[in-house]
Amino acid sequence: MLLYALTTLALLPIMALAETFTIPNVLYNDSVKAEATSIKNHIDWAKLLPGASNDTTYDWWYFDVVSHDAKSSATVVFYNSGPHGFINDYLDGPLSASIVGVLPNGTIWGTSAPVTAEEEAIISRPDDDDYSHSSSTFATSGVYPGSGFSWNGTSLAKGKVRYVVTIDRPDLGVTGTIVLDSVAPAHYPCGPNAPDQTERLFPNVFWSNAVPDAVGVVDLVVNGTFVKFEGAGYHDKNWGDAPFVTTTSTWYWGHASLGPYSIVWFDAFDQTGKEYFSGYVAKDGKVLLGSCEKGVVVARPWGENGEFPPRIGSGVPQGMEVTFDLGRGRTFWANVTTTNVVIDGGVYQRTLGTVEGGLREKECRKGGGERYDGASLFEEFKFTP
Repeated sequence: MLLYALTTLALLPIMALAETFTIPNVLYNDSVKAEATSIKNHIDWAKLLPGASNDTTYDWWYFDVVSHDAKSSATVVFYNSGPHGFINDYLDGPLSASIVGVLPNGTIWGTSAPVTAEEEAIISRPDDDDYSHSSSTFATSGVYPGSGFSWNGTSLAKGKVRYVVTIDRPDLGVTGTIVLDSVAPAHYPCGPNAPDQTERLFPNVFWSNAVPDAVGVVDLVVNGTFVKFEGAGYHDKNWGDAPFVTTTSTWYWGHASLGPYSIVWFDAFDQTGKEYFSGYVAKDGKVLLGSCEKGVVVARPWGENGEFPPRIGSGVPQGMEVTFDLGRGRTFWANVTTTNVVIDGGVYQRTLGTVEGGLREKECRKGGGERYDGASLFEEFKFTP
């Protein structure tokens, strides 16, 4: 194991490592603590202590790219999850990785792979001194031994980061890379990437968003077919200290890039029926909104299958209408129209869509104001029978 770790880390850029954290591929047989308050440069760090999940907890790193025409996508997730923590497949241990994508013709492809038994995932972060004072130092790198999946994060100037996700599983039909170059500042549910921010999205569910928007480049070979496209990239983390299905009723999440704007939304209901919000809007890399105040963003389905609240088995909605409250009478509106479906699993849907929207000043009537076009990837959980 140690030899593998040293060999893999040797492939990363030559720099001192400020921190290295290992996660065993064995369930922890005791209580697990979930980080709830942010720590400097830990926005993308492992969030469960002492490391591995137990039966009912979860932590993951999520990466995606949706093509500019909103017809293709690729999504990679690195899991540290117990069998009753999240709804992903449990592959004989808490550590696994998966990739899922869709082609313009609607063909869905994907695979998943566990970490080798008795191995450990390796999470690392470069030394703060390797970068200028104005640079960010939160980018992480991760190796999931035996899975063929890894990511390498490097910090760039002015708070931006680059992530390269590598998949090397020719035996499973997938090889290549996904590259994200961030264009919008990292944030937490209620505020910026800074220490002492709350990380709680709603009770028992936590979130951090290292890359709200990025220039994304997918360069893969999938079952002998070249899958190459550019689009809007994204990277975040979710983690929780209770089974996801016992805490969540309905969950709308999505991100979009349109014109100079980057937007991210969460509009979720817990099992008691209480609604929680997190809205983010940036323009040309400058944050206009980053808040979890009540009603700061409202997302609702529309058109065919626009039932609200959705129930288990509800169909894929024709689209989503998302409205952000920027204060002082200003709103940002986004209307998403579904173009392709990546996953439709009864309790979970992942969907692509074209999006139009922009800023509306107080004096603008509905239908007025700015209008930009772009692409979005959005999802829906629904656990109500």
